[in-house]
Amino acid sequence: MNARVRCALALFAAAAVLAAGCDDDDGAVRVFAASSLQDVLPAAVAGHRTGAGAPRLVFQYGGSQTLATQILEGAPADLFLSANEAQAERLRASGRVARSATLLENRLAVAVREGSTASRIDDLARPGVRIAVGAPEVPVGALTRQLFDALAPEVARGLRANVVTEDPSVRVVLSRVELGEADAAFVYQTDLAAARRARALPLPPAVAGLANRYVLVELRDASPGAAALFDYLLGAEAQRAFAAAGFVPAAQAGAVPR
Repeated sequence: MNARVRCALALFAAAAVLAAGCDDDDGAVRVFAASSLQDVLPAAVAGHRTGAGAPRLVFQYGGSQTLATQILEGAPADLFLSANEAQAERLRASGRVARSATLLENRLAVAVREGSTASRIDDLARPGVRIAVGAPEVPVGALTRQLFDALAPEVARGLRANVVTEDPSVRVVLSRVELGEADAAFVYQTDLAAARRARALPLPPAVAGLANRYVLVELRDASPGAAALFDYLLGAEAQRAFAAAGFVPAAQAGAVPR
């Protein structure tokens, strides 16, 4: 995806966020969340949403770097669920963060098309293989580049040469394989678990544990219901829902509130 298209997508997402903000001045809690949480987050907050007096929740999903930029530019948000620590740190450095904590971990995985003859990652370094990755600023893209750096140089060179698209979110990356636009994609294991027309390719033991820590951020001047939701997401009920979807719970990820 070229820079012009990526920019257009970001502007469209920003417009959607701002439009939502205009309609949500009723005490709703506005949650900006990484796109890889789109399937699990509604289930994770189900118990909180049915509680007496629980506020309405408004979700905005997208690439963590795009959401962080929107918040820095004034988009209304109460909680931010980032797919890595770097995007949370951007907000912390700006003075926008009231508190934060590690929420989850999600491990990197390789998706290949059904029927692929690839059996190991080296096979993806052969000429003619089409690989989809996240853009460098996207958490899954940054993690993918860590994996490339950890592989044998000749394999890493082949993989980089075969990259045909760098996308703005992990969902777009995965869709490339599902739609037949790529032969392989570097995504999170939770996305791959729910994928259609794709299967996992084993990673070498040395890089099989590569993961991003997801950070939960409560922003300054958040709506009154944001604090309770922050605590609920770190609690046992929500964490069980995340674990059932394949995420590593906060306690196992070494969560440290800040």
